[in-house]
Amino acid sequence: MPETLPLSEQKSLAVQDVLGAFRQTVTNRQTIGYALAAGGVQASLYGFVFSSEQVFTEIYALGNYFPLAFAAIAVGIAVAGFLNARFVGRFGMRVISHGALVGFVTVGAIMLAAVKLHTLPLPLFMALAALMMFGFGLMIANFTSLAMEPQGHIAGTASSLYGSITTLLGIGVGTTIGQHYDGTLVPFALGFFLCALASLAVVFWVEKGRLFKPHNKPV
Repeated sequence: MPETLPLSEQKSLAVQDVLGAFRQTVTNRQTIGYALAAGGVQASLYGFVFSSEQVFTEIYALGNYFPLAFAAIAVGIAVAGFLNARFVGRFGMRVISHGALVGFVTVGAIMLAAVKLHTLPLPLFMALAALMMFGFGLMIANFTSLAMEPQGHIAGTASSLYGSITTLLGIGVGTTIGQHYDGTLVPFALGFFLCALASLAVVFWVEKGRLFKPHNKPV
């Protein structure tokens, strides 16, 4: 496809210019902070994906019904996308994503407590996992937009680096969670909770302790 930017706005592909754009990306508090937070919530999701077959087939003995259970839980992301599109203009990205992140941590804490108390039947697990997916759906799009907000002048380079950071972090930590599966839900529940808590701590740092504070007027 042809280049759409005017000549005056096109960026050089010289190594020093690309590295300069990388430096601007990783040294911006808002961009790198939300990239790390997004990587944390992606790690929770990947940890679930990498553990889900064993959890459903070995712990809950669903057998061939595993794909149906997995699909039912994934509906949470679709619902989140629909609701986010309707309400993000009214409430703002920070209010929605910060609320979802606090809920994400809460769900992780409830799941971990239930696992430790050996009181996590399949219906409760599926409800909590669906809420996890719902929170992920509300966070990931808004975290991406918040990370890219200061990078309009180098949006292409910044977005590619953002995608690399979040994906590598998510896969790396998520794989570690999945590899620690021991026949119980403890590794996943603990990994989910710690990833969610770490993401909340990073967002708290990015926003200097002022969560739920919109920076722009509602649309």
